[in-house]
Amino acid sequence: MFEQLTNKKEQLDQSRPLPTYTLQSLRAKLFLEWTYNSNAIEGNTLTINETKVVLEGIRLAGRQCESI
Repeated sequence: MFEQLTNKKEQLDQSRPLPTYTLQSLRAKLFLEWTYNSNAIEGNTLTINETKVVLEGIRLAGRQCESI
């Protein structure tokens, strides 16, 4: 497993510096996943897609949500 991680890290390092679009995409994905998992720990039942919609500022019909 450590060998696989080392190989992936080397591949990533060869691609540096990462393009701006790639960094923005990674940050957005991490923010979505962190938000989803944090809310799930607190008992929120939103799916990851519903969480994404809420983060985009769109209200979900038929769902009562605490603000994220």
